[in-house]
Amino acid sequence: MPITTSPNKSSALETTAIQPHYLMWFRRDLRVRDNTALTALCERAHLNEGQVTAVFFFTPEQWQSHDNSLSQLDLIARTLPKLAQDLNQQLNITLTVYVCPQFSDCVGAISELCDSQNISGVMANREYEGNEIARDEQLAKRLAKKDIEFIRWHDQCVLPPKSITTNDDSMYQVFTPFYKKWQHTLDTSPIQIHEAQAINTDNSTDNSTNNSATCKDKLLALTQTTASANTVETITILGENVVKDYLGSLKDAHTNQAMQPVDREAQLDQARDAYPAGEVAACHRLDQFIADDIDNYNVSRDVPSLQATSQMSAYLTIGSISARYCYLQATRALNSNSESEAYVDSDAGDVGNSNDINRWISELAWRDFYRHVLADKPALIRHYAYKDELDIGINWSYDHDDFDAWCAGKTGVPLVDAAMRCLSATGFMHNRLRMVTAMFLTKDLLIDWRWGERYFMQQLIDGDFASNNGGWQWSASTGTDAAPYFRIMNPFSQAKSHDPDGIFIKTWLPELKEVPASILHSEDKLRKMLATNGQLVKIDYPVPMVEHKVARQLAIAEFKK
Repeated sequence: MPITTSPNKSSALETTAIQPHYLMWFRRDLRVRDNTALTALCERAHLNEGQVTAVFFFTPEQWQSHDNSLSQLDLIARTLPKLAQDLNQQLNITLTVYVCPQFSDCVGAISELCDSQNISGVMANREYEGNEIARDEQLAKRLAKKDIEFIRWHDQCVLPPKSITTNDDSMYQVFTPFYKKWQHTLDTSPIQIHEAQAINTDNSTDNSTNNSATCKDKLLALTQTTASANTVETITILGENVVKDYLGSLKDAHTNQAMQPVDREAQLDQARDAYPAGEVAACHRLDQFIADDIDNYNVSRDVPSLQATSQMSAYLTIGSISARYCYLQATRALNSNSESEAYVDSDAGDVGNSNDINRWISELAWRDFYRHVLADKPALIRHYAYKDELDIGINWSYDHDDFDAWCAGKTGVPLVDAAMRCLSATGFMHNRLRMVTAMFLTKDLLIDWRWGERYFMQQLIDGDFASNNGGWQWSASTGTDAAPYFRIMNPFSQAKSHDPDGIFIKTWLPELKEVPASILHSEDKLRKMLATNGQLVKIDYPVPMVEHKVARQLAIAEFKK
């Protein structure tokens, strides 16, 4: 469903005295396949015999103010040259990448592009965060004065916000009924993949490249853009420079002053190895997961020492692959299992492994759910809790020493510390460990969930506001469909259940590699052995900073009052 600045107007995008020229604005949709706005724009260009060019804006100052991680910016920078190549080879479209410090600079840049290149209309895929919405509204008003339409399409979700509502058209506050209606809607109204058609077959691609070059100086003057690039080689160099500058700005800002500072260069190296860039790499990762791991997902997804999850979240966050495509591929695997009847669940009578596939599909629904919640409650972007009255009543702690110990992985709780050190080293954390570490911060330490939410965004390669905010408020019991305040994860029993042999813990806490798992999973035993006269006193590892049973009771009392 598109969003347009002038829904009753047809002349700007449909007719013009000269060959119409359309502009595709890429944001977090860095792909060719199943890109709603791109497909619609190519269709319009075919209909009116027009040409299409594309732009993307690095906005480093804006992103830093949003706490976007370095590893995510680097993934975007590595993806853009591949997108440029795909656009050129598949659709004959040239992508030009600019550097604009703030979102407001993007508005001026696009306005200038529309003037210098005689743009007939602009399309983009919708974003749901506050500053992004304000930026788009500002551009829409500015282009409307030029009689140019700016059309935005819903593209981030399998099903767009406002499409899944209760009988009284309100947003669901609980996931399970949302999921049931979400699945029913997809079963009764199947979705399809959008395939863009090649355009610019009359050498207009070369003209668009030249136009981008000729207006570069004007853009520099208008928006203080520091650089632009429109070839694979120059986009690569530009991206590398942006990443380098971003790294420097993070160091200068002295953010994340934890006891064990993050080695950002090492984190980048890990992320680059783990996440090859581009749409092809994202699709290959999905194919591998469906072929090798999805049939065991329901059980193995909770074991952090296994590489058994899809690892698709980083690609979904920047839009290298669409959530719709992921859903359809998983559904095909589900139907294939059903048709083959190769495996049967003896209890439920279901076709084998359907529970595993459906469990993964439900994760896509969770991703939709949190975006729908954000669209329904925009105050969340301004750090308000979903259950604001409850949140205000909690006497949250703001102890910097406790928070620094948590960030550095030096709490004395092995599973929490291993998870936090993994995050620092790789820019990624297993989903169950996100819940465990978040609940430890908000319940055992009673530290304001906003601190943890921000820290995760600063580190995660897949940092996404809607999902990150939703997860943190779930753990803090302040969000929609949140964990009841009295249901508090015990990090030691969680380790025993999901890392029984201590493989994950010992990978990230090598100082504990000789300690039996039975001790690591027992707070009492570990505390005694790390004490002054304990057997492990010489190990460089702290005594647990709080006693979980006591901290749990204090948290429950705080929430009860």
